[in-house]
Amino acid sequence: MFDSLGIGTPDRLTAALLSDVRQGSAIAKQRKRMRTVSLRLDLRTLSLLVCCIFFIAGDAFAQPSSKQARTALTRLAGFKLTSGAVRVKAITPGTPAEVTADIRSVFKFEQDERGRWRIAEIRTAQDRWESIDFIADAAHTSLATGECNVPDPPFKGTAAIDPSVKRARCLVGALTGIEVPSDAVRIQEVDPMPLPLASRASAVVVAWIRVTARLVNEGNGWQVSELRTGNRDWYKLQPIIGGLNERKAAQARSDMETISQALERYRRERGFYVVSDSQAVLIDHLNPRYLAKIIRVDPWSHPYKYDGQRDRFSLHSLGPDGKDQTGDDIQLRP
Repeated sequence: MFDSLGIGTPDRLTAALLSDVRQGSAIAKQRKRMRTVSLRLDLRTLSLLVCCIFFIAGDAFAQPSSKQARTALTRLAGFKLTSGAVRVKAITPGTPAEVTADIRSVFKFEQDERGRWRIAEIRTAQDRWESIDFIADAAHTSLATGECNVPDPPFKGTAAIDPSVKRARCLVGALTGIEVPSDAVRIQEVDPMPLPLASRASAVVVAWIRVTARLVNEGNGWQVSELRTGNRDWYKLQPIIGGLNERKAAQARSDMETISQALERYRRERGFYVVSDSQAVLIDHLNPRYLAKIIRVDPWSHPYKYDGQRDRFSLHSLGPDGKDQTGDDIQLRP
């Protein structure tokens, strides 16, 4: 009967059924193993995702240490300060973080033709000074110093210092937007500089100034993005540096044009240009007969590059990066 039904003998049927059961069991086990592996993978993926979230969140809300804040302030855009010139007072958590610090600043004071004192330059590195007028122009800030030049009362003592500490504090306060007297401006030293044959008096003033800075970390370490002193607004540093370099580039072109005109006067008299590859030699030949003003360095304090032959010459500035033959070189265009 079983044969007539096409399913074989009972033994064969039993064997087939057992085989089906075994296959079904194997398939079930395989599916269970797959679900287990899938669950493990899902758990690993979830763990990895959670770790990434915590890493990103931790990085976003990380705050600079006092050492990191001091390092960022010593590398303030356009400046190169020593660590001893920065004293971190407080760090306010946030995004960005805000740091309050005292910065040791060195200024060069000058008197004008009417005997009024003004801040002419600030030292930005060991042997580098920056024009305050250039900085104020780039930051779109006016410099009012009239009230700081009222006559000092009679001095009681062995010697008077000019400018006085009071006048120096007033001028630095006017520059930074800090109302004085205030602990936010402290004068450390006033050193008059009597220069032989100088037409105007000058002095070096060392002051500690309270600043507030905003620090950001975009993957390359903490950097100062904005700065504020006294009642001034927040200043974004990169636009100021860009504006400062534009003004310096204009000054470099003006300097080179002045030198070029002096070279033409030299050639008209001598019949040839100054033959040299040295800027110093060039100026020594031109000054004072052909060039009244001595111009040896560009506004970034780098020597101008001169290459002169009898019938031609080239003159250029290294630009902001101080490197020759790069994209920011400023060429004289005759």
